[in-house]
Amino acid sequence: MSIFKKLFGGEKAEEETQIDNSKFSLTKKTDYKNLEEIIEQNAGLSFEKQMIFGDLIGSSAWELDMEKGKIIFGSLEFPIQIIGSLSFNNNSWMWGWANTQSGMPENLLIQSNELKAIGEKKNIKELTDGHFNVEEGFEHKIGMMACGLFNSKSYYCANYGQGTLVVTIDDNQIPEIDKNRLEKVMTSFPKLIGGIELNHKNSFINYLIDREFQLSISENKIKGLKNNKVVIAEFDKLNRLKSLNGKI
Repeated sequence: MSIFKKLFGGEKAEEETQIDNSKFSLTKKTDYKNLEEIIEQNAGLSFEKQMIFGDLIGSSAWELDMEKGKIIFGSLEFPIQIIGSLSFNNNSWMWGWANTQSGMPENLLIQSNELKAIGEKKNIKELTDGHFNVEEGFEHKIGMMACGLFNSKSYYCANYGQGTLVVTIDDNQIPEIDKNRLEKVMTSFPKLIGGIELNHKNSFINYLIDREFQLSISENKIKGLKNNKVVIAEFDKLNRLKSLNGKI
């Protein structure tokens, strides 16, 4: 089944002609307890950042200058933090801090080490185990998580043939997200959940929080209000997105 049929094949969302501002409020993120929750809390906005970065670099091939601590796309250079790497050989993940044989400079592993510290503090095994097997798409989930936690401008998965190096990037050459362009929510979120397995409902709530919406949350419906405009998402009993509409 195509992702668009799955997303929009259900009943049409009810029409609402009037906005009752009293039903909306600013919502804070909950304290995460496991890796899945950290990813859900950061995936939405990080994915949108990555799309902006993709538009900036286009189809340019990447090069890595470890000495400078930069990733290079044509004439564009960006400072990086190395988060970890995925091996295609056995589909295993290794954190940057655990890859002691690679000779990665310590100043490029600051965020990777901080993730390990978070794992130790929160007892999150995936952040403290140096090397383990993972499912498809794990590298993107980690990139999104790190990008969000450290408020980076983007993340990038650099395919080097035998695997993928995951880095975060923070540079003013990368445009900021325009949080007043509410239509981006309508296009970005379906792309996100079409490519990565996530809890749709939790990820959508956190995405709207990051985009500074006021929220109205019920069992199967999330409404977001910003600048007197509303987005409405409906979910099934498994928290999968059924419909996404907006008055923008």
